[in-house]
Amino acid sequence: MGRFEIAIRNGIVLTMNDEMRVYNPGSVGISGGEIKYVGKEEVRGEEEIDAGGCVVMPGLINCHTHSPMTIFRNAFEDQPLEKWLKEYVWPVEMRLKPEHVRAGARLAAIEMALAGVTCFNDMYFFMDEVAKAAVEVGIRGVLSEGLVELFSDKTSEEILKRGVKFAEEYHGWKGMIWAMLGPHAEYSCSLDFLNKVREEADRLKVGIHIHLAEVKPPVDEFIKKHGKTPVKALDDIGFLKNDVLLAHAIYLNDEDLKILKERNVAVSYNPVSNMKLASGAARIEEMMKLGIRVGLGTDGPGSNNTLDMLQDMKIAALLQKLKYMDPRSLPAKTAVRMATRGGAEALNLDHLIGSIEPGKKADLIVINTRKARYLPLRDPYTAITYCSSGSDVRDVIVDGKIIVRNGELQTVDLEEATMEFEKVVTDLFQ
Repeated sequence: MGRFEIAIRNGIVLTMNDEMRVYNPGSVGISGGEIKYVGKEEVRGEEEIDAGGCVVMPGLINCHTHSPMTIFRNAFEDQPLEKWLKEYVWPVEMRLKPEHVRAGARLAAIEMALAGVTCFNDMYFFMDEVAKAAVEVGIRGVLSEGLVELFSDKTSEEILKRGVKFAEEYHGWKGMIWAMLGPHAEYSCSLDFLNKVREEADRLKVGIHIHLAEVKPPVDEFIKKHGKTPVKALDDIGFLKNDVLLAHAIYLNDEDLKILKERNVAVSYNPVSNMKLASGAARIEEMMKLGIRVGLGTDGPGSNNTLDMLQDMKIAALLQKLKYMDPRSLPAKTAVRMATRGGAEALNLDHLIGSIEPGKKADLIVINTRKARYLPLRDPYTAITYCSSGSDVRDVIVDGKIIVRNGELQTVDLEEATMEFEKVVTDLFQ
């Protein structure tokens, strides 16, 4: 076996491959931005990482967030979703400038990188700034301009054109960014507009990221107006395909679930935000039994309030156990898979990321499980799901580059980014 650019040795390697193979101890060899070897054999490299006492696993994939909303963190707390959006968030967002979004997205990318997130699915405004921030920090992004049609003073054509322009310019950018179209929600976009979004997505060959059935009152109003559920209405116009990712998808009936399965639509499960806003609990256990693709998301920092996927794994599992009153619901191994391979599948990126397998992109993290609260480390999946937090992430590799080493970010000056962020928050909220 030859010498690799990076060799990870002596770790507990959770491959998340089809067999869910674990190597303990295991090694990973990385060269040219790709995983070249994973297994039990000793490997050598130009740079070597000793993962003794640590878990090595695929990078975490945050399936739904609004990263620039770090600027709303710890503000407008403890409000129901509709009031939170219409009375607090949206009025401030009307004053947003590109520099606000860039500073918020940059801090979010730093937070995610330090907590082991190597790819995130994001919807907001001025998304070119989010793309630049992600690449600067060194993580991947699946990005979409948020398209809010019904509450805007702009025409539908102008709104859609903004999303299309971003997708045309940034899909595939620097090999780190993918674009989607991002119609905000079923209550903020007309069916005619959503039909046009579908047509443009087909033309551009990009996916669609949309909030759907997040809270009950808008769903009830939609049914009263259209005589059918949001899922049924979207299916009737041909909107639902395998490139659609639904954020939340809480208020679904049995027919809705059947449609999602038939159309191979993916779902992002966002338990912390759903609990904080008292939105409800999605039927994740039933979705997974049906074979619906499900990834895990934090939602935005304004409604979580962190971007800590490791902590959210625990809450994801506990909420499903409580919803179904069954401690067997969403077991630890499934939660870990949802936050890695499941996210890649939901975003149609499973051929590139989400597992530690030769030929895939080298997006990996090393978690320090020698801390007291992990011991004894009987089962790595249980330990990661129920004991971990983002502060335990020691090393992060994205695209074969070490962007976090021994807990320290290698790509961006954290102090400078923090100062820029604080200046922007003062400017926006003064």
